[in-house]
Amino acid sequence: MAKALNVPTPAVRKPGSGWVEFPRPASSGAGSAGHVRIGYARASTVRQSLDTQLDVLSAAGVTLIFSEKVSTRATIRPELDKAVALARDLRASGVAVTVVVATESGHVVR
Repeated sequence: MAKALNVPTPAVRKPGSGWVEFPRPASSGAGSAGHVRIGYARASTVRQSLDTQLDVLSAAGVTLIFSEKVSTRATIRPELDKAVALARDLRASGVAVTVVVATESGHVVR
């Protein structure tokens, strides 16, 4: 996700490490135009439920949620593409964006 959004990721943020928010860089202009949390949830099969992931995203304060049921092997994920495009547009307009991804096991990655 960081590569898709062109966001530098500190070396201390590795898969499986706990989430700790780092200080935000000082902006060169006026203050931020706000903050948005964009969520993404995916299930691999039609039989799997997204309910747990959607609940976890809502509990994390996410208001914009993109979800889909698509195989892990799929290379095209339309809802993920929409979430990334929205994040780019919002960042370009000066809004701080956090993309929150819920895993199938109900964990949250920011």
